[in-house]
Amino acid sequence: MNAECQVTIRCYGQFLARKLGEILAPDNVGIPKEQHFRVSRERESLVYTFESGTLASLFSTAISILRDAALFQEVWLLSRGPNAAVGRRS
Repeated sequence: MNAECQVTIRCYGQFLARKLGEILAPDNVGIPKEQHFRVSRERESLVYTFESGTLASLFSTAISILRDAALFQEVWLLSRGPNAAVGRRS
């Protein structure tokens, strides 16, 4: 079986999308041989597309990307000060 997954992360602007892409890039090396992985930036969104021969590998990759993006969001909000909140624009 071959499965494909696409994860799109929409940021609040191109600057944040670029920064998130830079932060996640180092973690996305050394992917399993049976997995094909692509990432692109479309304006304020990062689009991750990956294929794998196993669902476990596919889900593991998707969860890893989402966890790393969530951590980036938390750190970004903490760096913005006490009034920062999810969904609030400065």
